[in-house]
Amino acid sequence: MDARKEKILNAIVKEYVKNPKPVSSKILARKLGLSSATLRNEMMELEKNGYLEKPHTSAGRIPTDKAYREFIKSLDGKEIKVPIKKRDKESPEDMFRDMTKILAQMSGGLAFSGIKELNTFFQSGLCNLFKEPEWDDKDYFSEMAQMMEQFEKHFNDLFKEVTEHQTRVFIGKENPLARTKKLSIIVSGCKMPDQTHGVIGLLGPMRMRYDYNLALINKLRQMFENYD
Repeated sequence: MDARKEKILNAIVKEYVKNPKPVSSKILARKLGLSSATLRNEMMELEKNGYLEKPHTSAGRIPTDKAYREFIKSLDGKEIKVPIKKRDKESPEDMFRDMTKILAQMSGGLAFSGIKELNTFFQSGLCNLFKEPEWDDKDYFSEMAQMMEQFEKHFNDLFKEVTEHQTRVFIGKENPLARTKKLSIIVSGCKMPDQTHGVIGLLGPMRMRYDYNLALINKLRQMFENYD
């Protein structure tokens, strides 16, 4: 993908994350300083290549799961500062529980974590998913209900999906716990100095703020790994 298409695609993703309505060339023209004609042509190419789709009732376009994957690739090497302070010494179980609550509060999504050795699972922020505009979409509701049914039952499968010191993003149908098209998961594996092996992650609509959420989770993982 050339630089101009990447710039346009990233702008569409960011705009759609803020306001989940199809993005028009007119909106992009004001933001990017390109003509509407140029943008329409580029958006048609992006649609042809599977990065965008056009709802039947709108002249604008929305990102596909392929677009979000491309957006995440463009984040490599970029850092976002997040205001999380080092915690006072506490048990690993208490730390995972507290960090899960912090992640839910700061991300606005459903945060989760678990400790392999203790077979312990925490979650926080389910009510956040009810506040998303997607809540009116019956498919979103159905997928979320299915996901919650499977979540704790298959939670240990996440330890197989991420190695220590690794963060992965599962977009839409890539979801390892349930069949979804409208939800995404970010999950990170960590190993604390006392050899406690845990995971921490986030579940939310595919239209989530990946840059900020990845920064949050990676910061929390580093705090776990430096815990002493």
